[in-house]
Amino acid sequence: MRKQIIGLTACLAGLCFSGCRDVVLSTSLNDHILFSGTKTRLSLEECSLVFLDFQTRYNLYYENLGETDFWKEKAGEIDFSDYLRDGRIKEELCTLVLLNDMASGLGVTLTDEERSVCQAAAADYYGSLSDEEKSYVQSDESKAASLYEKYRIAQKTIDELCSGINTEVSDNDKRVMILQLIAAPSYKEIEQAKERISSGEDFESVAKEVSRFSQIEYQVSRGTLNPILEETAIYMSDGEVSDIIQTEQNYYLIRCVDDFDEVLSSENESQVFGKLRYATWSQSFTSYAKEHTVGISEEIWENLHFYQTTAFTSDDLYETYDRYFCTNSN
Repeated sequence: MRKQIIGLTACLAGLCFSGCRDVVLSTSLNDHILFSGTKTRLSLEECSLVFLDFQTRYNLYYENLGETDFWKEKAGEIDFSDYLRDGRIKEELCTLVLLNDMASGLGVTLTDEERSVCQAAAADYYGSLSDEEKSYVQSDESKAASLYEKYRIAQKTIDELCSGINTEVSDNDKRVMILQLIAAPSYKEIEQAKERISSGEDFESVAKEVSRFSQIEYQVSRGTLNPILEETAIYMSDGEVSDIIQTEQNYYLIRCVDDFDEVLSSENESQVFGKLRYATWSQSFTSYAKEHTVGISEEIWENLHFYQTTAFTSDDLYETYDRYFCTNSN
């Protein structure tokens, strides 16, 4: 479920700004309303929870890499913190508002049970915040519950837009093959390699000696290989060696180690389905976003900054959602 939520936000970052007809910087919004759509409002307190969560996750990520001063780094000509605020976070919140606005037109609502789950998740998440973190967000459980309700509605909106999708992914679409490749710059070199293999030499041994690339073996799914090579590879069977294949850069030989890796293909199935879902709902979302505006309180936004500490106790906002809705979602 966390991957679904990130698909809703980070993976779709940029949709609202590339698709929205307009993002209005406003000074007329209520002091506590930061984002305003047609029907949906995001409060300062709700947005502060998202700010805290982004900072918690990024701090943990860079801390694990041994970097402690990443907030002072530059992203182009601006500070990383401003880049994150005015890029990733603003895009996430804009997208959240628009998906909630779309929900009413699609008849998407929450059940009483879902609202109760949101309240329970909010109590859990808010309870993980330290006193300092609570002081920073100036929020409470009710605001956390309201934010979770908006995420849940957004997720259900995506589900509704994708309701007509065939959930079955064909073997051909999900298939992951294991291939070994030999690449040579000249026809003569690849021809000599082909002759050695035909005489009984081991393909991998010849590849390590001849190929211009150090990597010999590849896990290949549909669309990840040079189309010229893929055209041959998809028809190969276990143990088969191809004829010489010419591309713009090199001459190739392919050996098929496994024409359908069961484990990798099963793992790839969810990725293929996820891409199909994204392509389906993002088309409708982009069309909607082009015709609708999102108002942002400029003064409040410009004065909203990250919490200056490295002592975080809060849980991950999305993992808390995950814990509750993985077992309670409809």
